[in-house]
Amino acid sequence: MKMSGFVTNTLSRDDALHAIVQQMGFPWPVAVKEGIPIGEALGLALGVDVIAPDESPPFDRSLRDGYAVRSMDLIGASDASPAFLALHGEVPMGTVPLIDVGSEEAVLVHTGSAIPPGADSIVMLEDTSLAGNLLEVRKSVQKGENLLLKGEEYGRGQRLARKGEILDFRNIPALASCGQATTAVCDLGIAVISTGDEIVPAGTKDLEPGMIRDANSFTIMASLARAGFKSESLGIVPDDPEELRKAFNRALGEFDVVILSGGSSVSARDHSVLLLRELGGGKLIVRGLNVSPGKPTIVSGDPAGKKLGVCLPGHPHSCAVIALTFLVPLISSLIMGEPHDLFRKILLPAGEDIIGRSGVEEFIPLKIGPEGEARPLWAKSGFLLGMGESDGLIRLPENMETLRKGAPVEVWLW
Repeated sequence: MKMSGFVTNTLSRDDALHAIVQQMGFPWPVAVKEGIPIGEALGLALGVDVIAPDESPPFDRSLRDGYAVRSMDLIGASDASPAFLALHGEVPMGTVPLIDVGSEEAVLVHTGSAIPPGADSIVMLEDTSLAGNLLEVRKSVQKGENLLLKGEEYGRGQRLARKGEILDFRNIPALASCGQATTAVCDLGIAVISTGDEIVPAGTKDLEPGMIRDANSFTIMASLARAGFKSESLGIVPDDPEELRKAFNRALGEFDVVILSGGSSVSARDHSVLLLRELGGGKLIVRGLNVSPGKPTIVSGDPAGKKLGVCLPGHPHSCAVIALTFLVPLISSLIMGEPHDLFRKILLPAGEDIIGRSGVEEFIPLKIGPEGEARPLWAKSGFLLGMGESDGLIRLPENMETLRKGAPVEVWLW
């Protein structure tokens, strides 16, 4: 049953994402910008899978400063019963070893240097003493100890980073180490439109009664930027169906994804529903999410034309929660074929009783207390400070009604 502007039959967040992926045929081909220096691409979504052209390391290398040895020569070596080896030279950094390690011999190596033939392990410098050319070794080693073997890190043809992943400290070393000083980044066109007669630009100094400054467009853009996606604000459109239609269709002509931040009136929601229904050939994939806050979320699209339309809630807090927990995974699924978010999910003890609503997935901003407990920052859907002071979100699943103090609670950290 549905009244104008209100929905009673809603999809869970996971079901909604799955339905969109299936009905839209994600992943879609996405334009990319190529030849971007990796230093300039930091923080952006990779536009291609990064495949290793060679194996790494390209040679057996030492993980410690020490001596390349044969492990069988050090069986039983200890402080009380050291082994003695003949020093047989050194492998300077950046050179190919020109000497072999023979029986009861040792060759000086450095962290990262190549391992001479014959050696199968490294004994660390601190476990040895050198007197002339005689090396005293006070510890036995296992075969392969303190070594990184050729190709052990990754092999030729192995995927080092996936299209759609953010280029950051976790994967940029792999790109640089395999010779990729430039890369391709996603060039998905995303437009953001704020709607509502009561919305005025953020820079407005003197507010008229009943007016509020636009925060939602910046919330949406910041959430997307955190996931590596650039977007563009197209400004504010009043709750006028013709003006909204013109702005929406113009955006569809220039961008791949158009995101509306809905007005607060029922009529404004109806305008957005109509436009997204037209985009979907008369159908909506999502006409409300079973999420609090964030129920009035709408999604539709044109799989043939590769266009996606999303309408997020107008309340700033609801908009922020849905942008982070739903919109970001949605855009990632468009590129990668499955949703991904940026949260680190852990369990913490509840710092107080948390009263939920059975039958709806809830997200509540939280602050981690001094004892490591999750303390909810209760906020109405229009309040912003709850997000600003938070360490992340408490997630209460649909089947949870009340959670007592001290019980484990699911926490999604920023």
